[in-house]
Amino acid sequence: MTDPLNQPRASDGSPGGRAPFTRIEFERGERRPLSEGRWANAVLYRYEHGGHSWVVKDFASRSFLVRNVIGRLLVRREHRWLRRVDGITAAPQHAFRLDAHALAYRFVPGRSLRLTKGPDLAPGFFPALEQSLLQMHSRARIVHLDLRNAHNILVTNAGAPFLLDFQSCLGTRLLPPPLRRFVERIDLAAIYKHWTKRSPETLGPERAAALARMNLLRPLWVLRGYIGARRAGDGRD
Repeated sequence: MTDPLNQPRASDGSPGGRAPFTRIEFERGERRPLSEGRWANAVLYRYEHGGHSWVVKDFASRSFLVRNVIGRLLVRREHRWLRRVDGITAAPQHAFRLDAHALAYRFVPGRSLRLTKGPDLAPGFFPALEQSLLQMHSRARIVHLDLRNAHNILVTNAGAPFLLDFQSCLGTRLLPPPLRRFVERIDLAAIYKHWTKRSPETLGPERAAALARMNLLRPLWVLRGYIGARRAGDGRD
């Protein structure tokens, strides 16, 4: 059987590439919903194809305006960021655009940090998460900006950290250095918040001080999700 990961991928939606599977194959194949989301969110599916599992984020079932305005924009944006983080262990891999309304990347089994208690985490989980985030900042030159949402951090079956949902990302290549450092600290403070709750004894004074400084500025931070403010119970703990 040919491994689809070794085939050319339609990474930018151009007709010259060939994706691992098509929209028709996806709709006819073995898939199951992972999350229905809200009215302006994609539906997430787990899709089995060629011996591999994929996550497909699909706006096709949403209203005409959502799928053709919000959906097209977010698919294009997230695919752009996922191309940058390809090769970073803690980020989704082999992403491609299924069409204008959907993108796909390889599925990684695990559970949300939201559902994980501190004693269930490996001792090196948060240091590894911090290093992965620093690598994303320095190598991919992007910030995530939605890591306070514990659903966006996965604990893999091997106990390693994995980052999800890159729709709110911001590229930092063109930012002035002071602003770039500020938004990177926002990302780090988000994971320090989870670290404080689940493993406070390993956080250390420098990280605790960095979190305290950012918490003083939090009332000024107006971006709370990409479609308005998030509701209670959204996993921000």
